Amino acid sequence: MKDRSFVRRPLAGVAVLLLAALLAACSALPATAPAPAVPAAESAAADPAANTAEPAVSEVAPEETAAESGRPAGWRDASHSNDVDPTYAVVFPQDRVNEITITIAPDDWEAMQADMVELYGEPGTRGGPGGMMPPGGAPPEGFQPPAPGERPAGMAPPGEMPGGGPGDFTTENPMWVPATIEFDGNTWTHVGVRYKGNSSLMSGWNSGSPKLPFKFDFDEFEDDYPEIDNQRFYGFKQLSLANGFADPTFLRDALTYDLLDEAGLVAAETAFYHITLDHGEGPVDLGIYTAIEVIDDTVVERYFGDDDGNIYEGDGRGVSLAAGTFDQIESSFQKENNEDEADWGDIEALYTVLHDATRERDPAAWRAALESIFNVDAFLEWLALSAVIGHWDTYGAMTHNFYLYNDPATGQLTWISWDHNMTMGGDMGGRAGLAEAAPNDGAQPNRRGGPGRSVSLDKADVGDGWPLIRYLLDDPVYHAAYVSYVEQVSTDLFTPEKMAAKAQALAGLLAPYVAEEIGAEEYAQAVEQLLDFVETRAGAVAEFLAQ
Repeated sequence: MKDRSFVRRPLAGVAVLLLAALLAACSALPATAPAPAVPAAESAAADPAANTAEPAVSEVAPEETAAESGRPAGWRDASHSNDVDPTYAVVFPQDRVNEITITIAPDDWEAMQADMVELYGEPGTRGGPGGMMPPGGAPPEGFQPPAPGERPAGMAPPGEMPGGGPGDFTTENPMWVPATIEFDGNTWTHVGVRYKGNSSLMSGWNSGSPKLPFKFDFDEFEDDYPEIDNQRFYGFKQLSLANGFADPTFLRDALTYDLLDEAGLVAAETAFYHITLDHGEGPVDLGIYTAIEVIDDTVVERYFGDDDGNIYEGDGRGVSLAAGTFDQIESSFQKENNEDEADWGDIEALYTVLHDATRERDPAAWRAALESIFNVDAFLEWLALSAVIGHWDTYGAMTHNFYLYNDPATGQLTWISWDHNMTMGGDMGGRAGLAEAAPNDGAQPNRRGGPGRSVSLDKADVGDGWPLIRYLLDDPVYHAAYVSYVEQVSTDLFTPEKMAAKAQALAGLLAPYVAEEIGAEEYAQAVEQLLDFVETRAGAVAEFLAQ
């Protein structure tokens, strides 16, 4: 973990200090140059000793030439093989911005775009649902974002959809195409690349932005190209690349995963990447992305020691586990492994226990039964952290953005949080939540994080449609544990001083890139807005705990 010592500065001066740093960095460095190193946290989940001891791939001599092994030219075991452990220090560095170039053949690019037209319509014809902003927070010309607290046009109110708000806008993923990836002087061929995401993808596509989120799978096309069998990127099969949708700071994902990690919860690693795309018309600078470790690739095995248990991604109405959704479990909890075993018995057991009559007749027996199949402590700690940071785009309002893992060592399903670009005041209008951050923000049920979505701390506005929240917090034992976790998060993790130190360090790292993308003054203001939310939210949490 990094040194978290911090010299307190008034938050009102953060924008001035940050803007000065941004301007200095931009004048000293070209836009495409790697940013200077800034000390930052290496996750405790990764092995720091192993990472720091790992030599750069250029220093590793291959055991045999590519021709002798039948591998593509430039293949190196340390960087391309699945016979090595994931190298976190290379793929998820905390002190620099990595540079990647994606090259896609023109025919494959055209097929990729045609597939998107089938899924989402012609590009650039709308601004996304309700006028949602494209990556970086800049609206398409003529669009007005929804006012604070308003729901985007076309989005159903929570009560009109079983289990709350919608999940993904489409149930079909975009198509994979083969691409060439270049990084640090090395080349990976026939890498599977596709668009990914939900509102981040739909909004960017509909606004005509070229900066769309991607997913990489390094051996997706191994059947077509046997020479890349089990190809990896420094031990990683997949990477998820977020485009900064609705987050002009480009910091919220990284900051939230860092908080989850510090809390001891399951957390993906993150790093910043500057991406260039060439699809036959010359290189296009796509700007800054956040690379996020994929849950079912390496996160589960790193945290739990193995990934033999069922991994589910929650996406669909049945993920609410509300009464009457039993038959929707299979379609809503998508298996990420063990697909051949058509068995959702662990999720079905959770549903059954949640709704068992012992909850009211014998609460102690109900808690014991629940804790035997579900990691209640981890869920309550996540719920507390999620409430403190205003994570509205998840369970409790929306039917997506989490995973469950059934740990064979305990027999318990464990909650895994995902997708955090709309935390800490972020919303689908891209305004970073300043309009929402009134005094007492979040302490009352009517305070909203996204369009029509609650970020209340007491969760009094969350009904029986979300039984993992409502039933647990209605239990005095679990409610007391939840409040204790809120206090712990606010005292140990989410303080204005600590969050300002993290945000300033990461913003300095991104300065030469983001200033080119959205402007130095705009970026400084966005970071200031985030820190204003943190300051105001800390006050709201203090008032909640004092009740």
